[in-house]
Amino acid sequence: MQRLSFIILAGLAVVAVACTKNMEVNAPDFQVSLDPAMRVADTFTYKVGDTTRFRFSGNAGNITFYSGEAGKRYANRESSFRLGTITLSFASKSEWGTQKNTLKVLATNKLAGLDSAAVVNAQWTDISSRAALATSATVVNSGTVDLTDLVANEKDSLFIAFRYDGVTGSTQRTWTITNYVVNNVLPDQTYSVSSLSTDASFWTRYGNVWTPASARWAATANDLKITGGNASAPSNTSWIISKPLYIGKLPPDVSTGVKSINEPEKTGYDYKYSAPGVYKATFVAFNHTLDEEKSVVRELIIKVIP
Repeated sequence: MQRLSFIILAGLAVVAVACTKNMEVNAPDFQVSLDPAMRVADTFTYKVGDTTRFRFSGNAGNITFYSGEAGKRYANRESSFRLGTITLSFASKSEWGTQKNTLKVLATNKLAGLDSAAVVNAQWTDISSRAALATSATVVNSGTVDLTDLVANEKDSLFIAFRYDGVTGSTQRTWTITNYVVNNVLPDQTYSVSSLSTDASFWTRYGNVWTPASARWAATANDLKITGGNASAPSNTSWIISKPLYIGKLPPDVSTGVKSINEPEKTGYDYKYSAPGVYKATFVAFNHTLDEEKSVVRELIIKVIP
């Protein structure tokens, strides 16, 4: 009986060791080359529209490709913060009635909360005069409104608000806002911070009068709209406020999948650059298991001429 107990315990020890041992993986044996005839010093030169034929040697379970174009750079593969020129643009139209100065466009980077007291007491900057606003049912484009002076740094936030004021005694105006976009404009790329289509469900509205019920802002993926009351309707102040816009936060650049572990080995990859420039083309090859991943990075400088 003692001998049997010893055998069982020894077997359990072997199982325990096996269960704690990680599955090992080898680093890819992977190289990338281009036609030597296209090389000058350390740069390979092609014309716009030429096929850049990358040739592979070795093997790798997975391969991804960063072309080096805007939005496809290996160096920007993780989220980061950069502050460029912050711009707002939208279109507006104002229907019915003749009341004047019924729409204000406001912005702040200091909003303590999204309750009505915080909204009313916030330090809003009136940016209405920076934009062209409609005076009739004819749609007017705001032009590009520069908001860069309203933010302190690349990690600052920004709120945009539209405030409507309708006065009892005459027909109140109806406003429609379309083509609303906030961008972070950098020298090499423009990033969309906010738009109607992406943020329709994030707008918050406030008002001190909801009579008639239509006299409040409504947000859709196509427009922001408030319908004014008739001459007997009560005076109405109504706000609609964007979500906090983290204006300097940049999404990670993306790669293109070239090969997955389930595919056979590939001998190369063809790509066409559509604009002149100097690009750092990057291939990342990696092998992995549930426990470990090993990768290699191969980079080539591509110059594209007209």
